Amino acid sequence: MPPSADERPRGLPSLIQSKQDRGAGRMRWPAPKVWAWIGLVMAVTVIFQWKWAQGRLESERSGVLAKQRAVVTELGPRWFPLRDRIERWTVDLAKEPSSDVVETEILKAWTFRDKPGIYLRLDADQATSAEAIRKASNDSLRDGFTACLFTADNKNQLSGKECKLTRDCAFGEICNELDRCAPPAQPYNLRVAYRAMRILSEDWVREAQDTTGELRLRALTSFFEDAVRDDIPIAVDLLTRAQYFAVVLDETPPNFQVPAGMSKSEALRAVPHASRVGIWRLSDNKLVLRIRRSPEVELKMSGAQLDERVVNAQQRQALSCALANAVRDAMGDTQAGVVAPAP
Repeated sequence: MPPSADERPRGLPSLIQSKQDRGAGRMRWPAPKVWAWIGLVMAVTVIFQWKWAQGRLESERSGVLAKQRAVVTELGPRWFPLRDRIERWTVDLAKEPSSDVVETEILKAWTFRDKPGIYLRLDADQATSAEAIRKASNDSLRDGFTACLFTADNKNQLSGKECKLTRDCAFGEICNELDRCAPPAQPYNLRVAYRAMRILSEDWVREAQDTTGELRLRALTSFFEDAVRDDIPIAVDLLTRAQYFAVVLDETPPNFQVPAGMSKSEALRAVPHASRVGIWRLSDNKLVLRIRRSPEVELKMSGAQLDERVVNAQQRQALSCALANAVRDAMGDTQAGVVAPAP
């Protein structure tokens, strides 16, 4: 007799058999052909996703490089000639010391000290080529030399909030070389101009072309957009208004030792040494001043024991100010201190 309704198994026979097999410890695995198809589908999916990601990466790369070429076309003729002149003058000044040049009559009629300009300070042995100057410009800071020579009315460059990008600052301010928000100071530090104009350089293009990571390309694109929106307009205005280029090259004395925990430039400017100063008028590329001096100062300390870092900072500022006074003296400024020529 056929089984009653209560005795008949419920569900599909194949599922019932599978359940019984699992209960007995027997598993039925897919056939090898099924696994092969699964592997093929996964491989095709991975390849498709990789191709799609590469296509998107190349599209983003092409887009930002096209924008970069447009910026170079517009700004290159204004930036590259000025940059090349400045670098050539700096390399020439770093060669063997030359005799003093002081165009007294020009300097009497052209009071550049209160006018907008461009400033750079390096170690003399860093100024061997244009590439070396661009790299070493990271050590260039406005210091006691600019404070004692130039008379522009600058806001305290340390008074603003900390920043990493100019977009972190209020309108009219830049993220300066001290990583602080402040109105652009005069003279304009070439270090900041190099940073703003980096997207015009071959190094930036090469990095964008060579990068294979999407995150790195996005970072380069973000840097490009920040520079175009925030830094370049300010830099172009300052470079266009600049009337002079002033450079200081510090010579390393014999047997000089760099103390632990200090950079070479920082340590060098805290000890007496010879420095070369050059000033060019940008309107006609005229060298109006070239001197070499070894200022010396004697700091009078109070009875309190000061931290060595504080003493070194005071020494750097005093020596830099004495060098500025040497420039003023060479120009015929009777109010400046007299510093003897370098031996």
